[in-house]
Amino acid sequence: MPGLWNALRREMTPRNKRGALLAIATCPCHVVMLAFLLTGTAIGTWLLAVRAYVILAFTLLFLYGLWLMVRPDPSCRLD
Repeated sequence: MPGLWNALRREMTPRNKRGALLAIATCPCHVVMLAFLLTGTAIGTWLLAVRAYVILAFTLLFLYGLWLMVRPDPSCRLD
């Protein structure tokens, strides 16, 4: 599988790196930790009140970040 090997060893473009950073920052497990960290503040109370919507938003952003991270850049050739 030389095509797969080349795809896995390709250089990450700036768009791929931004996608990786977005995926790390919006991992859905961080919502719970963020809510506990901000407990007792207005933001923490709001996060706990709308937790399901925040988890949904974080999950969608996480999946979008993963997609950006693994999607090859059209200007990057794998030959």
